[in-house]
Amino acid sequence: MSQLLGTELTEELFERLKGIDVGSKAGKAIILVSVDEAGWAHPAMLSYYEVVARDRSRIDLAIGKGSTTARNLRRTGKITLLITDSGMNYYIKGGVREIRESMEGVSFMSLFRVELEKLLEDQEPDAAITGGVTFSRPEKKEASELAEKIFAELRRGS
Repeated sequence: MSQLLGTELTEELFERLKGIDVGSKAGKAIILVSVDEAGWAHPAMLSYYEVVARDRSRIDLAIGKGSTTARNLRRTGKITLLITDSGMNYYIKGGVREIRESMEGVSFMSLFRVELEKLLEDQEPDAAITGGVTFSRPEKKEASELAEKIFAELRRGS
């Protein structure tokens, strides 16, 4: 059962999401959930290169500007993020708005800002979380350069 922790990131989550040492989280995914036009939950995955916590109550996201996720966020103004990894399982809920339709240097990405409304933790004492969603990419210089470019723009902010 999840437990409401408040309306701000814990220190642990803020440190994890503020965009420092992001390379140590390569291959780890953050699940984003929006709601589509038919009322269905619409999951999407973000890398840590697409997320930067500005402070303990605001998180900036880089989202593909023509994606279903971006359309859902523009329409509903609501978002849920799942941060799950070894020993942790958090749900971040909040309002979201588009700050910039096209990010400089990566025009196919939009900048969205999440204003936290609820932070929940879901950890059962007898069911330890042993890992989160992970992925691997072929080692391609172009993909790495693009991720770094998106991250640099996201860190620069609005």
